[in-house]
Amino acid sequence: MLIAQHGHLDRSVAAGDKAAVIAMIVAGLAAVAAAGVVLLGRELPRGRFVAALAASLAVTTASLLVSVTRADDSGLFPDAGAPRLDALALGEQQVPVLVVPNRPGFNLVAVGAPDAGAGTDRDRLTAGERRPGSAHTWVGVDLPAGPSKLWVSAGGATGALDVDTGADAATAQEALRGPDGPECASAVVGALLADGDAVPGACPSDGLSEADAEALRTTVDFLAGRGERSIALVSDDSPRGVAAAAEVRSAAQRAGLSATAPDGTNRPLVVVAGWAGAEAVVRDVDTGAVVAQSTYLAPWLLSSALLRRASGQQIPLRYPPRDPAATDYLAALADRVPGEAPSAAGYLAWHQARGRSVAADPVRLYAVAAAPYMPGMGGATAHEHGSTPDWLPGGLIIPVTGPLPER
Repeated sequence: MLIAQHGHLDRSVAAGDKAAVIAMIVAGLAAVAAAGVVLLGRELPRGRFVAALAASLAVTTASLLVSVTRADDSGLFPDAGAPRLDALALGEQQVPVLVVPNRPGFNLVAVGAPDAGAGTDRDRLTAGERRPGSAHTWVGVDLPAGPSKLWVSAGGATGALDVDTGADAATAQEALRGPDGPECASAVVGALLADGDAVPGACPSDGLSEADAEALRTTVDFLAGRGERSIALVSDDSPRGVAAAAEVRSAAQRAGLSATAPDGTNRPLVVVAGWAGAEAVVRDVDTGAVVAQSTYLAPWLLSSALLRRASGQQIPLRYPPRDPAATDYLAALADRVPGEAPSAAGYLAWHQARGRSVAADPVRLYAVAAAPYMPGMGGATAHEHGSTPDWLPGGLIIPVTGPLPER
């Protein structure tokens, strides 16, 4: 999810050279003034000297400002108040760092190292933690308005990232503070990888899209058509989770099915929670702590961390994970974020940032054939093993139905 090297940012000037560029402007203006002195020494008529000096100043200043603008376009001076995606040299390694939303107040910082901390005071950094569904280290940091330094530690080394949150004191998305923060950050990174101008203004868990609602209704109808009379349902208290649970219950009622919490009965289990809740459920089904005939995941739960467990996962999708667009997304990750695992949130944001949508495409049900899960894997993803990004390393995601009728 994080850009791993400065080289992928296409920077024409090294980060941190803002002062040097400003010094160039000062030096250029000084050079023009010196040229003016020479002209005076040659006794150029005052009127002609003033005109020449003004023209020279205009040309020189414009030229230097173009240099600054080009540096700004290349990422030297990131837009104030926009999410920051960069890499920081810590010791001998380049550590990926993401700052979302990069606004005054609460920010979620992701660091591509297992032992990371972050904060605004080098001597008082907050230790990070792993979040379900992600292998990165996450730290909540309050940033002041305007330019400041974000200190990051990892691997026994500490470094500073220059950030500028702008002057807008608008609060961050509330979802960033909770368990859905990593998914929200994944959507932001997907848009940034597509070089899109429109970074998502809301987190995926802030609401239920109509496309996902239809996919959930389609899943319930599929189960009813298969002869099921009861399903188990797991949700969470996010706006999306609450709305999704309501959709599933309504669809189940229309189809003559009951939809209740897991109770030890061997029946299909529908999961409409976020990454954190889903990870707990698939783990419990895998270990036998929760009984389920199979696990039907919501469309936003396409993430390798949620698919590796053997819990009979099936998921309704509007795009084949191996279609050309999805393959392009994986290639973008391989190029700019080597080894990073993809997610539905990141892919859809990447797709939308390129001016496309999958909302009108038909829903198909896909089954997951995961590689055996080994104890001790924890939150490991492809990122940690340096392999090519994939939806499910070592496993398969295959269609089990054709296009399903939607309602």
